[in-house]
Amino acid sequence: MSLRIVYGRAGSGKTRFVQEEIVEELKQQADGDPIFLVVPDQMSFTTEYRLAAAYGMNGMIRAQAVTFKRLAWRVLQEVGGISRKEVDTFGYRMLIRSLLEDHREDFQLFRRAAGKRGFTDQIEQLVKEFARYCVNCIELNSIRSSLLEAGAPRTLLDKAEDLELILTEIESRLGKVFVDSEGHLALLSEKISQSELIKSSTIYIDGFMTFTAREYEILFELMKYAKSVTIALPMDENTDADNEQALFYQSANTARRLSEYAAKEEIDIGNSVHLDYVRRFNNPELEHIERYFDEYPMQTIQGDGHVSLIEASNRRAEMHAVARAIRDQIRKGYRYNEIAILYRQPEIYDELINTVFPQYEIPYFISQKKSMLHHPLIEFSRSVLESVVSNYSYESVFRAVKTDLFFPQGPVQKWRERSDLLENFVIANGIYGERWFDDKRWFYKKYRGLEFHTAIQTDEELAAQVELHAVRDLIRNPLAQLKEQLKLSKTGRDIAESLFLFIEKIDVYAKIQDLREREENEHRLLAASEHEQAWNQWVGVLDQFVLMFGDKEIDLMTAVKILDEGFDTLEFSRIPPSLDQVTVSNIDLARLMDIKSVFVVGANEGVLPKRIEQEGILTDTDREWFAQIGFELAPTSKMRLMDETYMVYRAFTSASDLLTVSFPIADEEGKALLPSLYIQKLKDMLAIDTIPVVIDPEELLNASPLAYISHPRASLAYLTSQIRSGDLSAEWQAVLNYYKADPLWSSVIRRIFAPIKSNKADPLRENLTEPLYGVPISSSVSRVETYYGCPYAHYVAYGLRLEERSQYKLAAPAMGDLFHAAIKWISDEVMRLGVSWSSLTQKQCRNLAKEAIEQLSPYFVNHILISSHRYRYIQHKLEGIIRQTAFMLSKHAKVSGFVPIALEVGFGPKETIPALEISLDRGRKMNVRGRIDRIDSTEIHGKPYLRVVDYKSSKQGLDLGNVFHGLSLQTFTYLDVALTHADRWLGEEAEPAGVLYFHMHNPMLKLTKLLTAEELEEEMAKSFKMNGLVVEDPEVIEAMDDQIDGYSNVIPVRLNKDGAVSASQSKTVSKEDMQAVRRFVRNKHQNAGNGILAGDTSITPYKLKEDTPCQFCSYRSVCQFDPADPEQNYRKLTPLSPGKAVTLIREEISADDTEETDECHVDR
Repeated sequence: MSLRIVYGRAGSGKTRFVQEEIVEELKQQADGDPIFLVVPDQMSFTTEYRLAAAYGMNGMIRAQAVTFKRLAWRVLQEVGGISRKEVDTFGYRMLIRSLLEDHREDFQLFRRAAGKRGFTDQIEQLVKEFARYCVNCIELNSIRSSLLEAGAPRTLLDKAEDLELILTEIESRLGKVFVDSEGHLALLSEKISQSELIKSSTIYIDGFMTFTAREYEILFELMKYAKSVTIALPMDENTDADNEQALFYQSANTARRLSEYAAKEEIDIGNSVHLDYVRRFNNPELEHIERYFDEYPMQTIQGDGHVSLIEASNRRAEMHAVARAIRDQIRKGYRYNEIAILYRQPEIYDELINTVFPQYEIPYFISQKKSMLHHPLIEFSRSVLESVVSNYSYESVFRAVKTDLFFPQGPVQKWRERSDLLENFVIANGIYGERWFDDKRWFYKKYRGLEFHTAIQTDEELAAQVELHAVRDLIRNPLAQLKEQLKLSKTGRDIAESLFLFIEKIDVYAKIQDLREREENEHRLLAASEHEQAWNQWVGVLDQFVLMFGDKEIDLMTAVKILDEGFDTLEFSRIPPSLDQVTVSNIDLARLMDIKSVFVVGANEGVLPKRIEQEGILTDTDREWFAQIGFELAPTSKMRLMDETYMVYRAFTSASDLLTVSFPIADEEGKALLPSLYIQKLKDMLAIDTIPVVIDPEELLNASPLAYISHPRASLAYLTSQIRSGDLSAEWQAVLNYYKADPLWSSVIRRIFAPIKSNKADPLRENLTEPLYGVPISSSVSRVETYYGCPYAHYVAYGLRLEERSQYKLAAPAMGDLFHAAIKWISDEVMRLGVSWSSLTQKQCRNLAKEAIEQLSPYFVNHILISSHRYRYIQHKLEGIIRQTAFMLSKHAKVSGFVPIALEVGFGPKETIPALEISLDRGRKMNVRGRIDRIDSTEIHGKPYLRVVDYKSSKQGLDLGNVFHGLSLQTFTYLDVALTHADRWLGEEAEPAGVLYFHMHNPMLKLTKLLTAEELEEEMAKSFKMNGLVVEDPEVIEAMDDQIDGYSNVIPVRLNKDGAVSASQSKTVSKEDMQAVRRFVRNKHQNAGNGILAGDTSITPYKLKEDTPCQFCSYRSVCQFDPADPEQNYRKLTPLSPGKAVTLIREEISADDTEETDECHVDR
């Protein structure tokens, strides 16, 4: 029984002293009494390796490097206690989640937070902290009483009560059968006195500067019963153990505490070993940093290049600079395993290191655990359980599908394509819940509108349906069986067995093995090991679940939450795949040995020193209350901030030869970052300046390019920027010559020197356009308008046939389709009943609208209007619009001499009217198809007149300027078709009367005063006034509204007192101009058809005032049009007044007539 303290500053050789003493003992007596070297977890592998290999040893039996937990296992194996079943991290987390769910209503303060994600983790951390500081439920009850007597706030008392409840339940559940990860240490402190192994052992302790209360308990027991205890602590002999701001305060406090206990227990205190000679450092700069780091006033020496400060323009530039520096050190003879990187922000720097270091072919190992949540097996398990409890929600099902684990072994590409088809079908048809099992919903036919609902399934759709059903059954059937098994499960064991059998049935283990073998074949050993770990830990979660809840009755929802909590804790343990690699570690956890060069990256304000923020359930104030009543817990934020100086000191003194400290001056968004205060400290101590580095060397004037020429792959980006910026310097020219001479890189250089291709789409060759678009072209008005909006959008939509994914939602175009179909249905019903529109009453309109929507809803967008209560309500609102529209159509009919002669008239193949045939160049044709909402007719002086009415679900006007530019051709094309085929309805040719838009809506009138019923009716009529263009003929106008007096409530016309049309307040044109517009629109179709077949795919969207087709274009990610690029410009269109547009249309028609006359003369 003895205590000896070995102490010294950083680099004085404490670890070497301890290890050499052990090795010397082993050499003298290889098989004597046991020797244990207790170290932190992160030092155990390196320490054991060094003991076995670094001192000329070929192995050892007697000595062992252990952590406190491994020492506990050794002792408990001897004296008993190891047989307790261990509840590991994920089992412990699941236990806490279960307790929070069970006792949510019993909590005073935690009731609302208990179900929130992340709260379980906070409770786990605090409960483990209690275990480390020897606080159990009995102690906590005593603490609560003491806090009450001391006048602690109510919030803290409620916290203590809730925590006591949780601790009591945990200890009750664990009992004498189970033990958690912290419980082994409690058992160790109890059992050391019974251990003959400890009584015969020599104990060494290294790598610590302070201990938890539980670890102190163990140390005290070891001091009492082991042969001897030697502890190495980082400190010097002048450290004041009462000065909390001293650099080595924690170590000095530890030494004092151990010595006081030894004196109290009359344990022999051996002579301390003070190592006052610093052996680590091979240059004066690092020795100076170590010696004077915390000394004031500051001592300054002249640096000689062994300490460097890098100021980077951003973090990416910083990591490139670090990688180049590592390559440079390797060329000078250093090994990768002699280099380490220390950092504080793994969430930022891990990704950068993973991206940058492979470019320089630098082997590295990040000693940071990685979450297992995104591994296919874990994601699959979580999502299939969620899909069961969420009744097969889209998100959960397809999260599982995208892991590929539903698919058979072997190549999965075919199944992925089928699953894409399935996903698109599910989204478009609103498949969820029991709809997965309703075979009527799995009829594959693309929804094209209500008018096509009677169309038969095509052969292509039938083939797609076969593939759809194949992949559906592959997913649906196992999930259904799992759900059935889980419904029958009563206990935790039943639920775990159901999940395991499901995984086993679809052969997941074999698929995971395939993934592992594939990674091994591609020499990705770290990734291969992750698949094996994932399977083992997944099984471990189920084992722990059964261990804790196997015989307990548990409902499925709670079980899924608990299992999800367990999966959430899983992490990959990483073992270095080789010995020669750069070590990347967190500053707080790093325990480096035999490192010659250290890079401290990200040395910014708030990082070094770390900005300490209060976190967790207990605040600093709470901890101070605990300390006030005599109970020790983990350090407060203030104490941790005081430790920051030592953390930075340890990082800066870890290397023997070289120290490089780097910091970015801006983040990824360009926001400024300040350097750490330690940057200025190093500048002052060594009289050195920072070295600026950037991503592009051209950003630094007079910078030597040699610093950026390090590795062919990484230097290529720098060379590319130099080539694009202009003349090459001699150094970059030499780099270019190297690439040109190298067989591997020469092809890359050729591509770099190739002209930079601007964002322009090359026109298609005419021998491609005809097979692509077909001849004759099957066109439509919307297609031609798309072409005039942007030729490239037309090419993508009608050439490549790209389209947005169809979704199960009520979009504006679909509602318009419903309105059209409803009015068509009502019109047919009016005809069947033998009544006229003008005779319909409001009640009849209401009944007809109700019946129309009931008849149409089962065929509308995959039954969406009858799919839920929400959509039933929307159906009711849509019915109101149809009812109001029908009533206003009835009122219009009462004052109009025009009567409908055709509704929803289709023109084109297999329609009532043939397509509008447009003659193109070289004898080719374009057939325009479409559907006219309504054609009205009247007779004036024995001459028939036709007008076209287009129903719109949004307010719309007719802009003749847009007609001239080809952006609004619909109504005039429809008028052309109606007039061309007038003889079909009238038996003779007809004259144009106008084109009109009817807005289908149910308006909410904005009134400023109370109106009479007649005034309300008048206001309502105004809101349904049609927009468009009519022929400026008093008789035609009167035929459209026989009650017109001044402003019409039906058409966009105002008559003056003398009966003449008010030109400024009416939208009219002469009959001749109407015919001219009709001919002009035909010409626009012709020009579009010629342009399409000529291969026009230019990325030239129009801009008219502030309007562009890009605003709502689905293909922006395809064309990548950028108006900010000077080489990419909008096709700017001039806004035109109606008069100016008509003038230009006349001129163009006149020019066409002249050309035709000239051609006739030439032909003759």
